[in-house]
Amino acid sequence: MLTTLKLAVVGHTNVGKTSLLRTLIRNSDFGTVLDKPGTTRHVESITLPLAQQKSIIFYDTPGLEDSLALYDYINQLTLSKSKLDGIDKLTIFLQSPEAENVFNQEAKVIKQLINSDAGIYVIDVREPVLDKYHDELAILASSDKPMLAVLNFTAQEGENEKNWKRLLSRVGIHAIIHFDAVFPPVDGEERLYQSLALLIEPAKAILDEWLTKITELREYRNHTANLIIAETLVDVTAYYEMAKPDDKQAITDMQNNVRKREQKAINELLRLYQFNFAQESEESLPLIEGRYKSDLFNVDALKMMGVHLTKGFVSGATIGASIDLATGGISLGSAALIGAAVGSLMQTAKHYGSRMRYRLSGYSKLSVDDVVICFLSLRLMCLKESLNHRSHANTSPIRLSKLDKNKWQTGVLPKSLKVARRYSQWSTLNKGTKRHDKKRQSAIREVAEQLY
Repeated sequence: MLTTLKLAVVGHTNVGKTSLLRTLIRNSDFGTVLDKPGTTRHVESITLPLAQQKSIIFYDTPGLEDSLALYDYINQLTLSKSKLDGIDKLTIFLQSPEAENVFNQEAKVIKQLINSDAGIYVIDVREPVLDKYHDELAILASSDKPMLAVLNFTAQEGENEKNWKRLLSRVGIHAIIHFDAVFPPVDGEERLYQSLALLIEPAKAILDEWLTKITELREYRNHTANLIIAETLVDVTAYYEMAKPDDKQAITDMQNNVRKREQKAINELLRLYQFNFAQESEESLPLIEGRYKSDLFNVDALKMMGVHLTKGFVSGATIGASIDLATGGISLGSAALIGAAVGSLMQTAKHYGSRMRYRLSGYSKLSVDDVVICFLSLRLMCLKESLNHRSHANTSPIRLSKLDKNKWQTGVLPKSLKVARRYSQWSTLNKGTKRHDKKRQSAIREVAEQLY
């Protein structure tokens, strides 16, 4: 029984072989991707581990650069030898001096393909079918290995696909799938591995097991992402500051702390989905309209996301903070901004007395508004959806996905989250945080369930 499936990813230079692998293994740091030929100069491997020491190994090979000359050289090399099949010709070539010199790159590809169980031939369908591709395919097809052709960069419409399929058929390659490495179809992975299972019957058990693992990993990422978002929302909802009504600096500090908490959640989501969060953070993670400068406390950004705003909602230094009604305060912005603090009426008498002492000293409790928390939830959920479908070969800025009409857009917190107003110790933004409090953890799980 086959326990290790070896797959050689082959093709011409600069057709997206490394990009395809980045997408399949979910690693944006694998290999080097540049818009110039000959970027990959050596065979690189990546192993996907499975249970009971089974595995799938991908081999990223250099691009074939001079197939026309190589095809002629192999034919001349074997011209005097009769009754040779394709694999015999390739073996003779690998033993020749030119395999170490002029055709060193091509020899690496052929050797790895022969030592693998199958090949994945990547095609840039934007390219017209030229003679060099015919010779290239003729050489690879003579390796006596099953070959799956992957039509890459199919997001752009082109007229070359029929010609490519005709050429593949002429050299005996009939297993073909569409898989754009940068914008892969939702079921792209499944179809690729299912095609390989049909092509390599002994590997069906391994591939079926990997397909099951893909599903499990997808569910794990989605569940964990919801918990990350839910904990962020609980942190911000339970967060408060004591300040005097005219203390604009206290509000600014509060806004900055919430922004930092959002950035922490963003970094955790990027790490979960195995994207380079350090690089994205340096680029300020352009999510909305190209840049992340569409601030969490920006009215235009709120409107862009479709969050419902009441007529009296205002912008400026005071947006996002409300004086706690329980201490008799008034809104710092408008009457529309104070709803977020109503839950604090349920605090214990002891804590209420403490706040009253603050009030007698001219201080009030500032909380983050419901509408801003709802906006935060939408931003993080949209980011999660973007990362769920984003290819690791995609180097363009991350943009927020669009969600269907969502109850969070009404600007009203669900009861499962609003309860956090009563427990200041639930927020990591407050002093004396009790992160592992059972009620806190239960609330986070309940909020997470509402994010599906």
